[in-house]
Amino acid sequence: MKDRLLIADDEADIVTMLTSFFEGKGYEVMTASDGIETLKQVEKKPDLILLDISMPGLNGLEVCSSIRDHIDCPILFLTA
Repeated sequence: MKDRLLIADDEADIVTMLTSFFEGKGYEVMTASDGIETLKQVEKKPDLILLDISMPGLNGLEVCSSIRDHIDCPILFLTA
């Protein structure tokens, strides 16, 4: 079974680059482009989340706060 990675970022170029890289390394990649979509994808229980801080809707810090009590996978923040 492949490790599942969630990439949450509103910059399409960054998502495309990271998706290509991690799929090439054998990861199953899920993506989200805003905070609400990220919350929906988290229900699929990723093994690792790459989370942008500044996204539309809920920002990355709000998403992290919302999910931290329900999921225990590592969360790495992406920021410019």
